[in-house]
Amino acid sequence: MENVKVKNISRLSFLKNTGIVAAGLTFLPGLVSSKLRNSLLSSGLAAGNIIDYQIIIPSLVSSIENQAAQQLQKYLSKISIKPIPIAEEGKTAVNYGIYIGETEFAKANEINFNQLPEAGFINKTTGNNFIIVGGAKKGLLFGVYDLLEGLGFRKYSNEDAINPKIKSFEPEQGIKTYEPLIKYRTTSYSQMADQEYSDWHKLSSRDDWGLFVHTFNTLVPQQIYGKTHPEYYSLIAGKRQPGTQLCLSNPEVLKVLVESLKNKIQEKPASTYWSVSQDDNDRYCQCDACKALNEKYGKVPSGSIIHFVNQVAKEFPDKIISTLAYWYTRKAPKNIEIESNVNIMLCNIESRRQAPVFITDPAFSNDLRDWGALSKDILIWDYNIQFTNYISPFPNLYTLKPNIKFYTDNQVKGLFMQANDESAAEMALLRSYLISKLMWNPDADDKAIINEFLSGYFGAAAPFILQYIESMQESLVKSGMVLSIFGDPIHAKNSYLSAEMMQQYKLLFDNAEKAVVADAKLVQRVRTARLPIMYAEIQIGRTEIDTARSMFRKGINGYILAKPEMKLLVNRFADICKLNKVKLVRERAGTPEHYRASYNRIFSNMEGMTKVKSFRKNITPITNPNPKSKGLESLTDGVFASYESWQEADQNWVYYTGQHMDFILDLGSVMPITSVNMDFLNPQAQPDWHLFALPKHVSYSLSADGNNYSEPVMIINDNNPNPLENPEIIKISILPFQAIMKTGTKARYIKVHAESLLKTPSWHIRSGQDISIYCDEIVVK
Repeated sequence: MENVKVKNISRLSFLKNTGIVAAGLTFLPGLVSSKLRNSLLSSGLAAGNIIDYQIIIPSLVSSIENQAAQQLQKYLSKISIKPIPIAEEGKTAVNYGIYIGETEFAKANEINFNQLPEAGFINKTTGNNFIIVGGAKKGLLFGVYDLLEGLGFRKYSNEDAINPKIKSFEPEQGIKTYEPLIKYRTTSYSQMADQEYSDWHKLSSRDDWGLFVHTFNTLVPQQIYGKTHPEYYSLIAGKRQPGTQLCLSNPEVLKVLVESLKNKIQEKPASTYWSVSQDDNDRYCQCDACKALNEKYGKVPSGSIIHFVNQVAKEFPDKIISTLAYWYTRKAPKNIEIESNVNIMLCNIESRRQAPVFITDPAFSNDLRDWGALSKDILIWDYNIQFTNYISPFPNLYTLKPNIKFYTDNQVKGLFMQANDESAAEMALLRSYLISKLMWNPDADDKAIINEFLSGYFGAAAPFILQYIESMQESLVKSGMVLSIFGDPIHAKNSYLSAEMMQQYKLLFDNAEKAVVADAKLVQRVRTARLPIMYAEIQIGRTEIDTARSMFRKGINGYILAKPEMKLLVNRFADICKLNKVKLVRERAGTPEHYRASYNRIFSNMEGMTKVKSFRKNITPITNPNPKSKGLESLTDGVFASYESWQEADQNWVYYTGQHMDFILDLGSVMPITSVNMDFLNPQAQPDWHLFALPKHVSYSLSADGNNYSEPVMIINDNNPNPLENPEIIKISILPFQAIMKTGTKARYIKVHAESLLKTPSWHIRSGQDISIYCDEIVVK
């Protein structure tokens, strides 16, 4: 989108109103006009007209026609005094019929089945009869659900749809045809796993995909070829590195991959889309031949990708070969044509989310335009997720419509709106509902959809929930903060999650809960919606001491303790997460119990500091921490760190990068010592990607005078850090390096050495880079 200007209008007003003026259909629930809906609902049940209807199916009924009839029967029977019957066409007299699918009645009424859009439908009334027909890809089901929504049914979650308040069925004369502008529509909220929910919201089937993204290692596994054929993989800094990307200029790689793909297709011959795409890292091949391809095709890494995928596509002319334009391949190549059966999945993982992507990421707009010049088959992978904090507040709701409109205005025909898989994540049900409606009809009124969902799902609590959403949005816009999909609530502690705003949100949720106090189900829904505020309060609280919102307070003699109310909050948060069957609070790792245990470690260790001899004792560095780390004095300040936030480590960890940890602790005087311990942080997912690891060993040498030290007591880490050889490594959150001293041991000084790997090993995806080690306290007893 070019020359976007916003004049004399607030950013919030722009976000709320961009793209809302319809350029075609005006949204109404179920795409049924208000006149038709009023007619449908005009007669009360007392008139008895609903019970006169039959659902008529073809004599040779298909599975999808049978399913559509059963779903229609299920819901229409809820507004009738008796079940609505299903009858085979020609076997019964029909005065009031709802004809499903390819019936003779539909053909006689001039329905052309050969021209039906794949995912679209036609609903037609003729006299007292109603016809629903649809395309090959569940269009018939979509037509049924469209009718049900027109009657007032709503499906806000994977529970049975909510019934309309008025119960009648009296269709008017007319015909309506609908074909979605976005041909492939999907998202990844957990309720999508429920097939009825997914079909109700007219989402495309993932069954269309035989393989879905990041497939290089799936098709040419390093576990099979890494040792015997390292030349199949990226050359980086003069060395082949299996587990990164493929060498796309190697003709043997093409042969192996094509043969592997043939075998995969034989297992799922009905699937249309097959992804041949880069793995999830940026370590592409730097060999001369791959460099030459990239140079030839626009001086970008996507050049070798498209050259390679084109060759694969020629081997499978009856399939669509999809590849990623992602990260280092987001920029389009030049001087090359893309095969007609190649799909480009263009990703905007870099885009900020506080405003529509055409504002926050103009480079993406250019990339979309450039890819559009090469391919007419583009699927956008859009991000509606905060990877590192699933439960955290993420105020981007009012950017969803302008983003989707922007894509369709640029001829995008496929859309994957990535989300997280937790139904209790921040406004997950609302987001799922809104995104599905907008993908089906990009001209829909997003504010009307939001209001309708809140009213239907939260009842009398809806006004308070809406005020929460809008006040957070206003606060974000006013602050000018950038919203990242890799962000953290801590980043917003002076913005939309400031102390003042947090108090306002909590009051709104208190009022929301009071408004529905007589309805246990609605109370629970409000409490679930409150989880993100609880999470933010915990995460922000651990960054402060002795403030109104801090997790910690100073006790007697300077000891730091957790506030009782914060301990209760952590446990309440974890309990509500469990009640809602939350599996993870962040991507790839971190269950609610893991979260609870991480904080309980902090609380119990702080309570035990009165018995610790190293508290507030002096440390002399031999080597220095990373300049961005807290200083070494933090190792004796009595504040322990959370290990649940390992992806962006708690600020209370002290870390060294590219060097060993060496320092001397001065206890102030010679005293008895029974034990010395330091806990080190471990990456709890993807240890072959993240740039920190456990030390190889930690040693403690003791001295009474600071000159003469004992032989080191060495604690060895026996855990192999390579996840390919030791998959269990990801189960370690922290590893204690505890030395139990001999009875009668006394010392004043303790010299500490923690042996780092220094560089990422050869098996690491980012091999050869500086690696860090993290520790929070040294505990001497």
